[in-house]
Amino acid sequence: MLNFRNIAQLGEIAALLEVSGYPKPGNVHRTQNFQNMTYEDFLISASVLRENLEIVAFNASKYYPNLLDKIYLGEAILRTVRSTNKLVNTNTNLGISMLMIPLSAGFGALHDSENIYNLPKIVDIIMKNTRPDDAVAVSKAIVLAKAGGLNKTHNYDVNNPNTLNEIVDNHVNLYDLFKMSAKYDKISYELVNGLPLISKYGFPTFTKYDGEYSKNDVTLEIFLTILSNVPDTLITRKYGKEVANLVSNRAKRILKETEINTEERLKQLKDFDEYLINKKYNPGTTADFTAASLFVGLVDKYSNEKL
Repeated sequence: MLNFRNIAQLGEIAALLEVSGYPKPGNVHRTQNFQNMTYEDFLISASVLRENLEIVAFNASKYYPNLLDKIYLGEAILRTVRSTNKLVNTNTNLGISMLMIPLSAGFGALHDSENIYNLPKIVDIIMKNTRPDDAVAVSKAIVLAKAGGLNKTHNYDVNNPNTLNEIVDNHVNLYDLFKMSAKYDKISYELVNGLPLISKYGFPTFTKYDGEYSKNDVTLEIFLTILSNVPDTLITRKYGKEVANLVSNRAKRILKETEINTEERLKQLKDFDEYLINKKYNPGTTADFTAASLFVGLVDKYSNEKL
């Protein structure tokens, strides 16, 4: 079974593969920067993320299932955002850390006799046993990252100075906080509902194509499969459901009309990329889910090997 260092290494590799995916439509990739963020920013962010994936994987391996309040998911997410902000000038790590840090804890808690299909149950147990301090830490991370649209739930506005005290006073843990935001945020929904998107679309796509096609092709296939089935949260938040559905439908047409690793697929991906960039439609949440799906796939692939 993989140790906590191996898990973190594979998490960093997953983040690097995701951002390097070419041409991953509407996102930063190896030949495309945005005005306010670059490919190199994401490489730096992946390096920062690794340390915190390692910490929670170690904590979970040591304390699961009896001392779950010592895994400290929220602190790890906040620490990732703080460290990233010292090195890059924009939010590159909030979404990916919110997804991959709980996954890393889940991997750390897996025993040798358990397979990857137990991961949703373990992550659910860990999330339900987080502390109000975890919710406070993630609220601080959201403010620090200036994540538009994530700053309010039905009950709590993280920009309100009184909110952090209310979270503690009302015993709201990270699971509770994400349950409130799950109605409009796919990452929150994923973490309080048994990892449905990763389990149904991301991980199966990895297992289907890995080994037969290049890592880049597998990354793009995961991205397109997720986007074609689940409208992107970031696009929905900025431009509305109608635009998000149009983007998803175009991804669906590409999958239907072209084959993986063909010239026609590459042409349509480039056209799609250009269209999204010109419109400023950024499927950033889909990119986060792509990295998380790669993480699950890589851990499953190498779970019986020594790295």
